[in-house]
Amino acid sequence: MPDYEARIKTKIGEFTVHFSDKSDLEKKLAQIPEFASTIENSIGAILVKEPEKPLLGLEDIYAIAADGSIRLLKYPKQKTDLLRLAAFLSPLPLNPAQLKQITGVDNPKAYIGKDFTANPDDTYLLSSEGRTEVANKIIPALRAEKK
Repeated sequence: MPDYEARIKTKIGEFTVHFSDKSDLEKKLAQIPEFASTIENSIGAILVKEPEKPLLGLEDIYAIAADGSIRLLKYPKQKTDLLRLAAFLSPLPLNPAQLKQITGVDNPKAYIGKDFTANPDDTYLLSSEGRTEVANKIIPALRAEKK
């Protein structure tokens, strides 16, 4: 009888894994991608997927579109700040095309500065200093603007 239980939320639902020790857990976790793939291949067209939600407390700043992309509700005036905000809100690194789609900034690479880290696959992450800038200055400034 398993001693432990882990509930894992995925994009297709929740998996409950019963396990007795670390090796048992690792073995069972290795099967989840295969199970998820089987479910998506068998009934993917009728799966009801819960829409992603914005980060708690930032619902006034952005929304998640039906396709999972970020849709800004408030826009900083400076293009660099706009790109920082998009990178801050994204759970994944963004490429220039995604940055342009989210922000409307043509040629985003021209405005990416020291607050960004470039990845080998031409995607960009926001540095910890950039994240601090967004959290402490950009978001409060957006909230202070009159509607």
